[in-house]
Amino acid sequence: MNKKLTGYPSIDRPQDKGHSFTEKHPIIPDLSVYNAIGAINAFYKKNEAIDCMDLKVNYDNLIKDSVTISRALKELGVKKKDIVAISMPNYYQAVASYLACNRIGAVTTFLNSGAPDEEIIEYLNLFESPVFINYDKTKKENLNYKKNTGVNYIVTLSKSNVNNISLKRDYRITSSDDLIDFNSLETIGKHQEKGVPANNKKDDSLILFTSGSTGKPKSVVLTNENIIAAGTYLKNSSNVKSMNGTRTLVCVPFSYPYGFVTSTLMTLMSSKTAILAPNMSKDTIGYYLKKRPNIIFGSPALLDLIMNNVKDGEDLSSVTTFISGGDFLTPSHSLKGKAYFEKHGAKNVEMGNGSGNAETVSCGTNPVGNEIRPETAGKVLTGTDAIIVDPDTLEEKKYGEEGLMCVSGKHVFKEYYKDPEKTKEAKFEKNGKVYFKTGTMGYIDEDGYFTLTGRESRFYILSTLNKVYCDHVQSIISNIDDVDLCAVVKVPDKDMLYVNKAYIVLNDNVKSDETEKEKIINLFNEPVKEQNGDVEQLKWYEKPKYVEFVKELPRRKGTEKVDYALLEKDALKELDDKSDVKSYVKR
Repeated sequence: MNKKLTGYPSIDRPQDKGHSFTEKHPIIPDLSVYNAIGAINAFYKKNEAIDCMDLKVNYDNLIKDSVTISRALKELGVKKKDIVAISMPNYYQAVASYLACNRIGAVTTFLNSGAPDEEIIEYLNLFESPVFINYDKTKKENLNYKKNTGVNYIVTLSKSNVNNISLKRDYRITSSDDLIDFNSLETIGKHQEKGVPANNKKDDSLILFTSGSTGKPKSVVLTNENIIAAGTYLKNSSNVKSMNGTRTLVCVPFSYPYGFVTSTLMTLMSSKTAILAPNMSKDTIGYYLKKRPNIIFGSPALLDLIMNNVKDGEDLSSVTTFISGGDFLTPSHSLKGKAYFEKHGAKNVEMGNGSGNAETVSCGTNPVGNEIRPETAGKVLTGTDAIIVDPDTLEEKKYGEEGLMCVSGKHVFKEYYKDPEKTKEAKFEKNGKVYFKTGTMGYIDEDGYFTLTGRESRFYILSTLNKVYCDHVQSIISNIDDVDLCAVVKVPDKDMLYVNKAYIVLNDNVKSDETEKEKIINLFNEPVKEQNGDVEQLKWYEKPKYVEFVKELPRRKGTEKVDYALLEKDALKELDDKSDVKSYVKR
């Protein structure tokens, strides 16, 4: 007999319909992520865990390499609760290093490998990292990090050793000033005892970052329980058992939660193979697709990258599922993608949207294993609680009524690092449960599907899978001395899919000419001090390709809000009118 609905998703929990009691109320085991992955794959040791560039590593060797690295880290003085910073593209060594840290109770934070040195240094000091693991840095660059931080040891993976898993290169530590080759870690840790500190589900595991759409990204502390719970909820929601033999393509950089946790760790917790793509671009997409992925974790930008650059006749018949989690894949875009895959031999590819935040281990809704409804962002996770509220009053909304999506569950983050006030602001208690405010607007239907209607920020995703938050970029530019106001919009680009165009209103005493334009473009490469005293710098992929000086920014009728839709339309028209567009200034 069907239970009569009350009209409120938080009470009816439609996402639990058809699931067992244990799926609705899962018990999260008292394990570290390292121990969980080892236990889950005890029967799959010889099966491939990671396929990265020329490396193919099975689960047995992944665990063994993690043990080797963990002993070296202990020898370098890393203790339980220490935060080890890692900054490198999506390489196998980054995954093994995270598991090594997790094994000994240390916390890992992945820093954006494309960030300027000033940003890296700021985070190394914030987290007081005793060890910094990076990629392809010169001795001069590493000495600069040591000079300006409290880091004791810097471990660098050289470009020549990316495809080399041998860690036996001879090395002897002579002083705390030494810069260490990643491939010497086995020698360094060979005298360490095998024992490790007790590590349980309540221990901190990862520090990842929010989108940083307004101001600096917040540092999100995730425990072992948060990560294992997220994997449990996803597995139960999709009715997926062990997926041994399935291959997933991981394109999103590890510095984003969707890249490392949702795509990579959840793949390993499902006994699949993670195909890592550390250098995704129009020139490399074909190479990664030839590795025969079954599931692609991507975004609309990645789908466009595939459709624009994969040659006719290429065989994509291995693809069964395309999941968009970084941005919303519209129904029409989904149909185009489905037809494209079918043309290349992939029949009945499921094209679905998920949604999540760093604070929910990047998973809040899920399309896998459920009926695909392309107009939605998937189904609320089984075992979690979801509520739609008025963003101002927190009054609960009924089915189909738009409001702020809030979620509760053991996957909800522990805290923002060293920021109790923001942690408190992000959560609230209702009906005896603590909810996280996701910042996403939408509504839930009677089947538990979530339809997304808006976000708090404007962003787009590049062919490199990096996100660009327009509000964040224009905030930095607006603090350049000669600039009064700035509005940033995306425009299409052949190589990157999208780039920035900045509309700038100059201060009254500044002349709008080519000299001023060149001055401001040069300042895009420099740190900018904001009004609150913070110093920000544009990353290489955030810098505007086009600049236009205007007397004022257009406003939406009846409001003080900038009319970004009008600016995007203007930017597109300008591009259409020019056969060879370069950065320009319009007086």
